[in-house]
Amino acid sequence: MYLDSFGFDEPPFSITPDPKFVFLSEKHQESLAHLVYGITRGGGAGFVQLTGEVGTGKTTICRLLLEQIPENTHIALILNPCITPVELLENICKELKISLRGIKGKLNRMVDKLNDFLLNSWAKGENTVVVIDEAQNLPRDTLEQLRLLTNLETDKQKLLQIILIGQPELRTTMRRNDLRQLAQRVTARYHLKPLSADETYEYLSHRINKAGGDSSIISKPVAQKIYQLTGGVPRLINILTDRSLLAAYSENSENITKKHVNTAANEVLPESNPHQHKRNHLLHYLLVLAFLVIISVMIYWFGYRSPTQLLVTDLTENNIVTNDINTFEYSSNAMVWESYLKLWDSSPNKIWSKTTCPESKDSGLACMRRQGNLQQIKKLNRPVVLLINDQMVLLEKAESNHIGLRNRNNDLSFQNQNWLQEKWLGTYFIFWPMPAQLLDNPDAKELNRWSLEMANSISTERIGEMQLNDWIIDFQRSNGLLDDGIIGSETQMALSLSAYNGPTLK
Repeated sequence: MYLDSFGFDEPPFSITPDPKFVFLSEKHQESLAHLVYGITRGGGAGFVQLTGEVGTGKTTICRLLLEQIPENTHIALILNPCITPVELLENICKELKISLRGIKGKLNRMVDKLNDFLLNSWAKGENTVVVIDEAQNLPRDTLEQLRLLTNLETDKQKLLQIILIGQPELRTTMRRNDLRQLAQRVTARYHLKPLSADETYEYLSHRINKAGGDSSIISKPVAQKIYQLTGGVPRLINILTDRSLLAAYSENSENITKKHVNTAANEVLPESNPHQHKRNHLLHYLLVLAFLVIISVMIYWFGYRSPTQLLVTDLTENNIVTNDINTFEYSSNAMVWESYLKLWDSSPNKIWSKTTCPESKDSGLACMRRQGNLQQIKKLNRPVVLLINDQMVLLEKAESNHIGLRNRNNDLSFQNQNWLQEKWLGTYFIFWPMPAQLLDNPDAKELNRWSLEMANSISTERIGEMQLNDWIIDFQRSNGLLDDGIIGSETQMALSLSAYNGPTLK
């Protein structure tokens, strides 16, 4: 509708991945280089992993990667990874045009047929690559089958190279104890981040020029506004800018203004847009923080001193320096939650500053408020968030008689643990990995399936469905839980923390 008005030959902000409009930021170039190196390094690389948030350009990078793979390479592209090991083999063989006549559905026979194909291809100097998109949806058994496929090798190299492309949840999945053998075979990995403010302006100009228009229709301040509303996610940038052009066209404007961008945002961006929601909360937080700073200065000016002294220590190579509590500055609650999520390779979808568990459905982490003591936390050996007089404090390390807390500058400050007896009343919060579908009204069947996976990850013996209840009871008893066989929140937490690799106190 607006093409002629702005002199475009074609729509500049279509969300379809047109190679003509590909814009490679520094981040995209680096991620592509990681992947190319991972599969062309000679000798085979096993697994290569690319992760990133929705809309950051993973599919574009995948397409560019496939274009750079040598011609003597066979490609199997798997777009629907929520499949069984048998279905995985069938899909790979179908992509590679391997006949399954008489052996379809027979896992071992299909593996043998694939091995013959790989050996013949290798003898001809040909490589074989399996690319799996949306890999965060791969079931555990299918991931294990992928690992076994990388055992197909000669004395000199792997015969099959596998590229896993997925959302950030894939990184959490790869930290599970029962998948550590798979994680160790990932030889190249990269996490793709959104565009920066400057890159957003370059991206907008690039696409406008490629479509035959004049990039001056979007100024840097307007590009900055688009960046603020989209967080630099290319897909959101396309959607918002396309509608902004329509708003400008409807007013016969030669340029896009901030007014047009705001109008478009109200139409196409959801009210719960995490980037805008985050900035609204940030503004609220800054206003509250400014008020608290003023109050603190007034209190200090009139000579108020807390009767309670807290020892803060900074560990050096040779000694421990103790300081008065007044020298320790607490982080904001929002910073504490964000730092805690990052320990688990996750990130908040909005700023959370409450003294309650954050909304964690999108983070892939469950959260629980508990009551206990430092010895119990040390036994868990996981970082937790302490609640001290309505302030959140991230307890990240525990060494001997000292504990490491994150301060306002996001530095790790070590303190004598005795201060807990005076200041802390025992309330803390703890995270653990959990599938998103089990975080909100979990289905009993799905919960049992997940519990069975966890049991087989933890146990040295194979656990079947019929043995699961007895195993759960024994597990509860050995972990000091009520041994009723019910897989409640406490049992879910214990199962997950036992099955997953993750941040530890020691």
